[in-house]
Amino acid sequence: MILDLPKHLAALASSHPAVAHRWKAGDDMAALGNETPALLKNVGMLSLRAVLGLQAALGEWMAERFRHLHDMTQVDQVNAAVWAASIDFRYLRLGAMQFAKATGPIEGPLRESNAGARDICAAYPDAEFGVVRYVVGSANLVKYVLPDSKAFQAWFKAVVQALPALSAPSAREAGALDIDIVSQPPQGVSPAIFGTPVPREAFDPSFDLAAADPAALIDAMLVRIEAVPNPYLRSAAELAAAGFPGRPYRFPS
Repeated sequence: MILDLPKHLAALASSHPAVAHRWKAGDDMAALGNETPALLKNVGMLSLRAVLGLQAALGEWMAERFRHLHDMTQVDQVNAAVWAASIDFRYLRLGAMQFAKATGPIEGPLRESNAGARDICAAYPDAEFGVVRYVVGSANLVKYVLPDSKAFQAWFKAVVQALPALSAPSAREAGALDIDIVSQPPQGVSPAIFGTPVPREAFDPSFDLAAADPAALIDAMLVRIEAVPNPYLRSAAELAAAGFPGRPYRFPS
């Protein structure tokens, strides 16, 4: 693992659940589920940055569901890259997020999770509300592969209720704006459109964020992420050469 295991995933990580779901032709669409107006409304209250972080957190659920059955190196790298991108999108090497087709009840869902992360990241710089629809599909995918999803559903509800107060404007508000993207997204777009950076700990309902320093938490996460080579992230040297202001992989930079 690149980042420490969150407390809310400890029970899943130690339970080693067997595979009970099916994954044949067409099951990928069934696993992504449906979008209800209420769910879109609630998730749409999160900022675009928070939605990106939510995707990374959902990817961590996928990783721990299958970690005892499969090598999670690629999934961990994707999750770390999305976490970093939620803080500063320039960290991400989006073009590298290409994932081969995969079948089977383990490889299939993992590939679908990675592809969902890629699709969200592709839509993110344009402040598209589509990121909300993609992340709802990712949540449905996690629910589909868990033999018992009660703990996941409680976590998801708690996170979606808490995050809007931590990062604004909402994805629904940002998606309604007329955004003109130029050459290197999101260059030319006010960072405020994407919301306030949210620390990873905000996605753990048991963590007392009020007693912590969010900037210090984000900084510590970025330092950990940079320490592990990742094909989906630009190096600090590459970022500096491209004119990245301040110190890459530090917060504030």
